[in-house]
Amino acid sequence: MDGKKLKELRRRKGFTLDTLSERTGISKSYLSLIERDIQSNPSLDILHRIAKTFGVEVEELVRTKREGNGETFSISTSAVKSTFKIEVELPIDELNPQKLEQIKEFIQALKKN
Repeated sequence: MDGKKLKELRRRKGFTLDTLSERTGISKSYLSLIERDIQSNPSLDILHRIAKTFGVEVEELVRTKREGNGETFSISTSAVKSTFKIEVELPIDELNPQKLEQIKEFIQALKKN
């Protein structure tokens, strides 16, 4: 996830880091790490909570615009060029319909590109 995009969304909504933290349940320090691109690979759950708070789809948080060639998905600091592996690790008691839907939405967002 591009931290600049999160910061831009947050400022556009008029939220402070404290406000965003309260609304998402994500610590202020973790959100700050994302904004400063120190933490560039937040979990699907974190992405979902941020997207829900801003009223956007998860794919909008992971998608970046590139001049001249449309949209690409950003993984860390480089664009996806070929095949990559995604591994989801959840304790069996946390595997529920909501988590499965989040995983499905994320995969669909990746497939659209």
